[in-house]
Amino acid sequence: MRKFMKIHILICIIYGFLFNINAYSQMSSNKFELELEKGIEQENPQYYNGLKTILKEFQEHLISKGIIENSDYKSYVGLLNEVSLDKHKEYKIDFNIEDSLQNLAKRLNYKGPSPEILAKRVKYFNETHSKSFLFNQKVSKLARENKEFNRFIYASILLEIYDENDFVLPMVKLNFFRLLDPNSDFVVTTYVGKGYPE
Repeated sequence: MRKFMKIHILICIIYGFLFNINAYSQMSSNKFELELEKGIEQENPQYYNGLKTILKEFQEHLISKGIIENSDYKSYVGLLNEVSLDKHKEYKIDFNIEDSLQNLAKRLNYKGPSPEILAKRVKYFNETHSKSFLFNQKVSKLARENKEFNRFIYASILLEIYDENDFVLPMVKLNFFRLLDPNSDFVVTTYVGKGYPE
């Protein structure tokens, strides 16, 4: 179950990496993210709706604690900027999003997106159609260079790659919330394999 929850941090079924640093500066669409969310919603609408409810409750908790002003994108950006500028920044958060997600998945016996869902969408996992791909490249580059990867670096990368249109997507928003959640163990996993032919 813990392994399943970690895939929400970074959904990265990668058949190949393009280690081209120039890709970082290229604009990318969020087609992969949109298609993946559509697939999850179609495959298990109960889980998808439950996920959205948990995210809304967590967001309301952040607002009630004064951590964000409201649900506007500007509030998210302001908070990400705070985190990216101060690696020791901590927030008092009582809402355990990890437990909520695990309980939801357990209740619905949901183990994550099926291989069929992922197989139909992996063709979009590239520098043109996936923000997650670019995120994965950046994280992998840090790992290859043995550089530190922590919450404030994570926040900086989120700010660089994702925009207002991305933050309306539950799976992207979940990554952001996990960055703040003190109950998250903050493990990021990447997978490398053969290149996927276009």
